[in-house]
Amino acid sequence: MKMKSVSLLVKIVLIIAGFGLCLLKWFGKLPEADVKEIWMSIGFAYGVGLGTIDFNICRDNWVETKEGKYWP
Repeated sequence: MKMKSVSLLVKIVLIIAGFGLCLLKWFGKLPEADVKEIWMSIGFAYGVGLGTIDFNICRDNWVETKEGKYWP
């Protein structure tokens, strides 16, 4: 599985988890939670988990382009 596929899969899972947690809050299963806190937690998980993955994907694209274009 390529890193781009992993990145997309994790993004989808995080969005589904956010909506799932919001549904649990609205049905009264998470009475102490706030919707803002839920999405801030999802955003934090996105930043920590996928920030490095997406940066590495971009870096690999930059390095491959430079090596293939300027170096024979």
